[in-house]
Amino acid sequence: MTFPKGKRSLRAVITAALSVWILVTSAFVTGCTEDEADAWLNEIFGMLGYEVSGDAIEGDARLKMHVIDVGQGDAVLMQCGGRNVLIDCGENGMGDTVLDYLRKADVSHLDWIIGTHPHSDHIGGMDTVIKSKDITIDHVMMPQTSKELTPTTMTYTEVLTAIKKKKLKITRPVPGTEYDLDGVTMLVLSPAKGAKYEDLNDYSIVLKFTYGDVSVLTGGDASKLVERQLITLDYDLSADIYKVSHHGGRDGNSQAFLNEVNPRYAAISVGEDNKYGHPKNEILKRLRAMDCKVYRTDLDGDIIFESDGKNISVIVAK
Repeated sequence: MTFPKGKRSLRAVITAALSVWILVTSAFVTGCTEDEADAWLNEIFGMLGYEVSGDAIEGDARLKMHVIDVGQGDAVLMQCGGRNVLIDCGENGMGDTVLDYLRKADVSHLDWIIGTHPHSDHIGGMDTVIKSKDITIDHVMMPQTSKELTPTTMTYTEVLTAIKKKKLKITRPVPGTEYDLDGVTMLVLSPAKGAKYEDLNDYSIVLKFTYGDVSVLTGGDASKLVERQLITLDYDLSADIYKVSHHGGRDGNSQAFLNEVNPRYAAISVGEDNKYGHPKNEILKRLRAMDCKVYRTDLDGDIIFESDGKNISVIVAK
């Protein structure tokens, strides 16, 4: 478990949690109900600047999803047992924010760093992370775009240069490929091999992580076109946790696709008072109509999901 930047240290949180656990255990002996005990626990975490909801984790929480608050952009840390996957790194200037989060999460090695697609709000901070002497990296995954859409921006060039200087190679996503990450499966769903899209967003790498009965779906800025393609393929798109496409924009997140995913929780990475009006109200209404609990970085800060393969706990900065 790790917690947002600028808050109390993990040691302080653990110390407080242990203290309250002793109190809760004593309270049970004296007849305290489970609801009352939960309320006590949330009160302690509230004092520390956090709010805990969802299920109680009964087993080993081997699947953890950290939606890092990088403003109007994306950065997600997936912790799979002892493996770490960093998906996107936010806009230019957000690399240090991501590095700070990794440090506080005690992450010094990335098994994968993935740039879902080469827009600056997703890969802008990626070169900073790659160049860091505090982080070692095994693999890089980025999509192969068409020549017409291959960026010539300084942002993209700096990322490629950082990859080259660190002597890393780029792995291209191949749909249907599964990676075993210490008991957690990472499945590549998109982009389609050899596909030629007219929108760079549609080259977004769509991934599904599964541990036990719990799964997570994350897909950059993939649009309705990609969603329609995925629906027609023989994939199980259902997921308990959905990292909402394109910051809650209406160009993705179609009703048909959300019906296939049918998430219990949704996380939207979005900047406060952003000029795009994200997330769109119609998308929020679709999710809530499905009885899906929605979390947003502009309102909740960093969002952390933990699962033991059956239960899901959610921690947010208040």
